[in-house]
Amino acid sequence: MDGVEPGAEPVLGRYRLVIYAALAVVLAGGVLALLSSRPKPATITIIPPEPTAIPSATLVPSATPTPGPYMVYITGAVERPNALVTLDYGSRVIDALNAAGGSRLDANLDVVNLAQKLADGDQVHVPTLRAQAGQASAAIRLITPTPGELVIYVTGAVARPGSLVSLPAGSRVSDAVEAAGGFTTDASEQALNLGARLLDGDLVHVPSRIAESPSTPTPNHAPIVFVNSASAEELAQLPGIGPALAQAIVEYRDAHGPFAALDDLDAVPGLGPAKIEAIREQVIID
Repeated sequence: MDGVEPGAEPVLGRYRLVIYAALAVVLAGGVLALLSSRPKPATITIIPPEPTAIPSATLVPSATPTPGPYMVYITGAVERPNALVTLDYGSRVIDALNAAGGSRLDANLDVVNLAQKLADGDQVHVPTLRAQAGQASAAIRLITPTPGELVIYVTGAVARPGSLVSLPAGSRVSDAVEAAGGFTTDASEQALNLGARLLDGDLVHVPSRIAESPSTPTPNHAPIVFVNSASAEELAQLPGIGPALAQAIVEYRDAHGPFAALDDLDAVPGLGPAKIEAIREQVIID
């Protein structure tokens, strides 16, 4: 070309390294500027939750101690009379007789309730067939009945006299008679209240119309009144409860429903703690 010496390099060719260097410097400066203008990253702190408190060990209540053995005194028509025997908790009169060697041939077991539960310190006297009425009573304390299976002793004019029968709670005299095989032909059925409710350890004696009984069995307990089903007449037989107070109990029961506990009778006008305590051993909340 005109004005250019032959062999001379173009200006751009001679300074391309400088241009590249300048561009690199500019690019590096831009990168640095960009980096310097970026916000600082936020610091994320993970705070773990407070550890769940471990509850202290629950105190385990100590086991209810099992009642200790009973010591019972046995007299009368047994193989080893006047014996002090040791029996387990929940034992009955029949267990006491067995511990004394069993009854003798002349023992009058019709007047001894073999099903009755015993308490520590009881005396069981087994009369003979020759004993007079009044000598056949045994000093056996009443045990508060608990719901569950009933063990009843049935004697007299039944198919299987002298039977220990097991019945469900709520059973009645008729159930005990049926469990002992039913009445014999000479049974005096009218002498019994077949609808009476039974308690654990009761004695049911069926008298005969032709045989002469040497004595009347000692009742296992005073007459028991079932508070939530008794009539006013039945309630009036309790100590300290007359006709008016008995009627008040029935009316309160009809208005408020069955009593849940004996102490609930305190809500009946005219009844207080003293009267409730006086009837405690003769009533059951059914």
